[in-house]
Amino acid sequence: MPISNTDGKWLNYIDSIFTSTSAVCVTGLTVIDISTKFTLFGKIIILSLIQLGGLGIIAITSLIFLILGKKINLSSRIAIKESINKDSLQGVVKFIKKSIIITFIIESIGAILLLPSTISHFDNIGLGIFSAIFLAISAFCNAGFDILGKSGQEFLSLNNFSSNILMLLPIIFLIILGGIGFIVLLSNKNDFKTKQHIKLVLWISGILIFGGTILFLIFEWNNPNTLGNMSLGEKIINALFQSVTTRTAGFASINQANLTTGSRILTILLMFIGGSPNSTAGGLKTTTLFILLLFMFRSANENNDIEFKGKKISNKLLIKAVKVTLYTLFSLTLSICLISLFEPLIPLNSIIFECVSAISTVGLTMGITPHLAIGSKLILTILMFVGRIGLATIALTITSKQAKNTNIEYPNTDIIVG
Repeated sequence: MPISNTDGKWLNYIDSIFTSTSAVCVTGLTVIDISTKFTLFGKIIILSLIQLGGLGIIAITSLIFLILGKKINLSSRIAIKESINKDSLQGVVKFIKKSIIITFIIESIGAILLLPSTISHFDNIGLGIFSAIFLAISAFCNAGFDILGKSGQEFLSLNNFSSNILMLLPIIFLIILGGIGFIVLLSNKNDFKTKQHIKLVLWISGILIFGGTILFLIFEWNNPNTLGNMSLGEKIINALFQSVTTRTAGFASINQANLTTGSRILTILLMFIGGSPNSTAGGLKTTTLFILLLFMFRSANENNDIEFKGKKISNKLLIKAVKVTLYTLFSLTLSICLISLFEPLIPLNSIIFECVSAISTVGLTMGITPHLAIGSKLILTILMFVGRIGLATIALTITSKQAKNTNIEYPNTDIIVG
């Protein structure tokens, strides 16, 4: 609508739906610079969509019911249970309440920590406060949107803040807290059911973050267009930031188009993996990666079961992990092929980077997003939507039909594999 745009005109529908999808799917890809294109009203709309997408539709609906004093019925509780991956209905509403409270607490603290940097950037207290709130919500929700751009400095993300530790560190912590999941944030020491999940999430996240930091330092150490001309401290903080932001956050303190080949491959890999279940992050998920690695490198016992620390990994869980991975790879391959047809002049590696960023709801780009054709924008819109809904949900929907008689046991077929 004209009220949302600084030029007072209607924004075309394709760019509108792309921006709305990117916001509610907490991705961060954008075909227009939201800092200079949108008015305060438009920015508030985007911020609302980010918060809505980060917490989830069901959580927000539950919050409205609670505010209005209405009871949440059984069917709604079942929907909440499924949305937060709980195995029982007990305490689901309480979990939602705590999730919303912890979200607002973390975002508030993050906004306060970001205030000095944003106020000095705009030299305006009002703009600085709103920008700090916007950044804090966007970072915790792993959205990657910012409103720090100025005329002549569009699409820069945090490139101007690569030496500002007071800006980068709070955003790093907000991204990590949003990406590890509410189950970890609200963990109960006496809850043995989630104890193993929490350990896995923390260990895998730590390995990916610090391993990624070391590899980015190696790949970019002498690159004059990224870390090459920085001090030792700046190199470390920016390599850490790059490692963290690839886990579906989408902020950039260095220009992604200037990365070395090794860093591009590493960024694509980390984007593909993403964050953890029941979080604001997207991607394949850390626990899915763990199950796949376990499946690859652990031998099954005599009952064809895979064990880990005295516990059995069920075949249902293995099948789900494999299906999610295959659906993701299929969606990516199809999208990359189609966009390559629409964009014959754009290098293939940039298209792969963009598609992985979209389906993993990351938001990092090598700078091609504003220049894409309508068909490419629509494909990326679908990828962002699919990525936020979750490939697990789609996989289960497609294969939801059960056999009419589960007691029938069919004979094995002889198919040579490998």
